[in-house]
Amino acid sequence: MSTRRTDSAFPVSYNRDADSLVEGMTKREYFAIMIMQGYSSTNVKFADEYQKARLAVAEADALIDILAYEANPKA
Repeated sequence: MSTRRTDSAFPVSYNRDADSLVEGMTKREYFAIMIMQGYSSTNVKFADEYQKARLAVAEADALIDILAYEANPKA
């Protein structure tokens, strides 16, 4: 199965206030959050939080690209 940036990590959640189903976060967002959590548990220094976030998103994109390639190497 291929992985895309817009795939849902958690496809559906329920909004009780609106009594409706809503889309969950994307795999890209989820991966970036997990990477940022890893950064927070280390002594890595960043110029600011934006640098940490940009790097986490770039690494999440790289992970998704690798997963997509491994699922379909001829594409």
